[in-house]
Amino acid sequence: MAMSWLFSLRVLLLVSSLLLADGMNKQDGNKMTINELYGGHILSPGYPDPYADDVSHFWNITMPDSFHVQLYFSDFDVESSYLCEYDYVKVMEGDKLVGLFCGTEDTDTEKVPGDRVIESKGSQLSLEFTSDFSNVDRHRGFMAHYRVVDRDECAVDNGGCHHFCHNYISGYYCSCKAGYWIMKDRETCKFGCSRQVLTELSGTITTPEYPRMYPIVLDCDWKIQVEPGYVVTLQFDEGFDIEQHPEVSCPYDNLKIQAGDEKYGPYCGKTVPPTITSTDHKIHVFFHSDDSGENKGFRATYFTTARPCEALSAPVYGTMEGSNFTYSQRVSFTCGEGYYLDGPDSRLCQADGTWSGVQPTCKLVNCGALPNISNGAIEVDGNFSYSDIAIYRCDEFYEMVGEGTRFCEANGKWTGSEPSCKPICGKPEFVTRGKLVGGRPAMRGAWPWMAMLYRTPRGPFCGGTLLGDQWVLTAAHCLVSPVTSDPILKDSFSVKLGKHKARDKDTTEQTVQVAQIVVHPAFNFTTFLADIALLKLESPVRLNPYVSPICLLSEDEATSTLLPDREGVVTGWGHTDQGFIANELREVFLPLVDTNTCNKTYDWTVTSDMICAGFQEGGKDACRGDSGGPLAFFERTEEKWVQGGVVSWGWGCGRKNRYGVYINVIQYLPWIDEVMSGVA
Repeated sequence: MAMSWLFSLRVLLLVSSLLLADGMNKQDGNKMTINELYGGHILSPGYPDPYADDVSHFWNITMPDSFHVQLYFSDFDVESSYLCEYDYVKVMEGDKLVGLFCGTEDTDTEKVPGDRVIESKGSQLSLEFTSDFSNVDRHRGFMAHYRVVDRDECAVDNGGCHHFCHNYISGYYCSCKAGYWIMKDRETCKFGCSRQVLTELSGTITTPEYPRMYPIVLDCDWKIQVEPGYVVTLQFDEGFDIEQHPEVSCPYDNLKIQAGDEKYGPYCGKTVPPTITSTDHKIHVFFHSDDSGENKGFRATYFTTARPCEALSAPVYGTMEGSNFTYSQRVSFTCGEGYYLDGPDSRLCQADGTWSGVQPTCKLVNCGALPNISNGAIEVDGNFSYSDIAIYRCDEFYEMVGEGTRFCEANGKWTGSEPSCKPICGKPEFVTRGKLVGGRPAMRGAWPWMAMLYRTPRGPFCGGTLLGDQWVLTAAHCLVSPVTSDPILKDSFSVKLGKHKARDKDTTEQTVQVAQIVVHPAFNFTTFLADIALLKLESPVRLNPYVSPICLLSEDEATSTLLPDREGVVTGWGHTDQGFIANELREVFLPLVDTNTCNKTYDWTVTSDMICAGFQEGGKDACRGDSGGPLAFFERTEEKWVQGGVVSWGWGCGRKNRYGVYINVIQYLPWIDEVMSGVA
């Protein structure tokens, strides 16, 4: 493309010069400058008539530099003289005489142009005609013709071109073989081997045209630049051959190498250079040849190796995968059971020979501290770490619900779930037997779940039983106004626990305010249906031998417990057979009565949520003031006391054929659970 452009430019210049020269011949007296590029003719003065005496004419034919001038004579008739001293035609190219002509034929002393074509070496010829004082023979002179011819610059020394010379009208140009480029002088060809960048991890370098002789005037450089993280090794083949000087070190052609900060060479001659390994990922190779020499050069191969990193080892209590500690290689770390990796799980060997990240360590898994449990404590053998054991212990008067031992596992979690400590129920430390109506006072502490509902200053008005350490079970009619059917105010009474004497203060008693009154929504004051309620205390009571909860009868236990003639115990501070509020807690053991039998003694229905107890002959019974208290049974299998009924209503106290009626706790277990768990 560049050559075509150059050719077009030169043709344009040629045409321009032709246009400028055409028709611009100049005459000054007997001198004429001719530059008509299309050619023309020159006539002697007066031709074809004889020329005059004593005349002198000069024609200067001047053309552009890229053309030659050709001149020939079609007619020549000039007076003959020795060495053309009279009349003559002289042809000059600059200061150089091309021809001196006279006469009509060649002799020893005269020459005629004849058929000869005179061609200039350059772009100019001049023609001079001179006659002396006499033309007695009437010679007619001459007719000369000139023309312009394109000069073939390539004909001599290849036009000075290094490789190829191309002639065109008015000029020429040089070109080069494939792989070469032409230099600024537009003649010299140079091999294009500079600024070569090699990025593959291996390869070869050769001088141009190897193993044939390398060209002259070379300046080759190969930059081997691979991925950082590799080092480069350069190795030369046998047959190294670079022009050398016997006395001076490589003044003509030479090879130089730079690897990092190290420089090697110059090398020349036939001695193979040493194998060179870089300190980084680059090697630069330079080769120079001058304008002469006949040597074949060299061939070298290069290869790369990954840069090493320092050796790594597995962390204590861990393992490491990977043992190739070279660039781009990765090693991975894991820890043994019960340990976790503190730091990266892998490291990469980087290009600068260092490892990414930091060396990890294996640390013991920690399951985290366990929260304290209510009414208990935790003992841990260790620091909550892997394989440590957490042992739960409950306070006195409480028992464990759930697994009391947990283990810290390798996954950082504790086994199982958190247990709880619930009050031990139904197991008093003191045991007594007696009777309520017609009976005797109970032993102090025999019924530690017994609660007194107390209104200041009037005194106790109902009983109840402690469930857990913050709830009291009682009868709904104790807490509902018979006039409005609304619950009484919770601040209008308190609950006393650990009581034995009704009118005297006991050293074992605890007085607790009521936080919430929950009356069963189905309670009916007319039928005493659902005569059951719960009291939530403002704070848990302190459990001790005189204050502890009773157990509720379960459905499974009910099938073997709530049977006719099964003996239960009723406790309370209600009216005695003397008609007064008992000062000491009293107890009475009563047998259960079949519901049908019980129904026959009353004019209204004893419903399915009620149970009856007592004697047909009377004499022993709960009485006014005992409402809300328990009907309890001793469960022999687990040796505990369970509550099966709540004192509800009756006809008088201890009358014949009048049994006491109790709410059947079994019918309300779901409701009790919902209320105490906060669902209801």
